[in-house]
Amino acid sequence: MQTKERRLAAALKKGDTAALAKIIDGYAGYVCAVIRNFSRGVFTEEDIDELCSDVFFGLWEHRGGLDPELGLKAYLSAIARNAVKNRFRSVKPPTVNIEELELADDFSVEYKAELGELMRELDSLIKALPDEEREIFMRFYFYGQKSSEIALIMNAAEGTVRSRLSRTRAKLREELRNRGVDYEEIF
Repeated sequence: MQTKERRLAAALKKGDTAALAKIIDGYAGYVCAVIRNFSRGVFTEEDIDELCSDVFFGLWEHRGGLDPELGLKAYLSAIARNAVKNRFRSVKPPTVNIEELELADDFSVEYKAELGELMRELDSLIKALPDEEREIFMRFYFYGQKSSEIALIMNAAEGTVRSRLSRTRAKLREELRNRGVDYEEIF
């Protein structure tokens, strides 16, 4: 005798839309919980609902590869985790032009000039960074994301993100020194 889960999976594999509806009714809460937990609070409820729908669409689209003996819950969990990873990979922060950042009016003209020079130099150095280093740097310093969030989004270890940030900061400091920009006087 087959379990209810196996019967539903077998019916789904044959293209039974009623089985899909029962699976959605029975597992939508579970799938949303997997997405919510795996995304660690990064996504909005609307994002989670959209990803949940994507999971069931993916289940329907790939029903031919479904093995009813492996268990529907494990299959749905794997699809949900992959959907979260794919969404993280597709999210790129918008670029920021450092030179367009506005300075407060109460700064002196000299300070604004020095800071403007630093910002131009820093902007060109950031643009010259390898893509992955630049993305980590921008996410951390300009978008205020935590290293744990960046690690999840970029599918990397948190320690790796922290060490890349540290190396990038050191590289930028060294390049500013080499260009003769006195950033220590400004900060």
